[in-house]
Amino acid sequence: MGAISAKFRRKNEFATTFWDRQPSAMLRRPRPRPSGDAIAPTVLRLEPAPGTAPSDRPIVRIFLGCEPAQARAERVFVWSILQVRDPSRAYEIHVMKDLAGFDRRAWKTGFTNYRYAIPHLTGGTGRAIYNDVDQIYLADPAELFDTGLGGKGALSITERETSVMLLDCAKLVDVWPLADAQRVTSHRHFRTKLTAAGLWGPLDRFWNSRDHEYQPGQSRLLHFTILHKQPWQPFPEELRYRPHELAELWLKMERDADEADFALSQLGTAPG
Repeated sequence: MGAISAKFRRKNEFATTFWDRQPSAMLRRPRPRPSGDAIAPTVLRLEPAPGTAPSDRPIVRIFLGCEPAQARAERVFVWSILQVRDPSRAYEIHVMKDLAGFDRRAWKTGFTNYRYAIPHLTGGTGRAIYNDVDQIYLADPAELFDTGLGGKGALSITERETSVMLLDCAKLVDVWPLADAQRVTSHRHFRTKLTAAGLWGPLDRFWNSRDHEYQPGQSRLLHFTILHKQPWQPFPEELRYRPHELAELWLKMERDADEADFALSQLGTAPG
């Protein structure tokens, strides 16, 4: 019984419960998630910094799951990469937001299943990193991008946790077809297909340090996964926000971006 209780606590330690929701939100119908109208992700291009010899390493491709209400988080996510990137290397951040053709009515977020469309979006070629928008990088994502895949198609910290993944798109394009990403609502469907094909592998846990898992000097990415503690509070009409113990890390990044007058519009774009 004790083992079952411990497993339940681990499974729900990041969950948002009935008590974390606004009373008024419980009386309203769930927020509608109509199909989007964007034909392709917006691609933000980070060129090698002026004065550096461009690296001959592949472009670091990051696919970011996002939605309009997460504009603050999107900006700080990109800013965090700018602080730790290899200045000699090129990066592309593919912002997946309001994409057309996806049935989002049963999704937990406005971007839940976009991650499973990445192999299609890349044309089934090369590597890609997937990130949820509620994260900040504390180390160069190129280190994650270059990680050995060991013949696997996807690395993540657990089989269930897909919020940060390193993907081999050629191995996954037939395992996660676009039609499934557009219509199937269960993460289990995609997880089962991945593991059945023997294509899942473990990722160093410091690439996805969730909330209290953060360890200074060791965590390479911090994930604010507890919805009712996210410092930027994107849905105040739905959630009863509470202080996050690590909020200052995120808020300082936002202040630094403000002081630098940083805007996403300053970055170059590339075809989707």
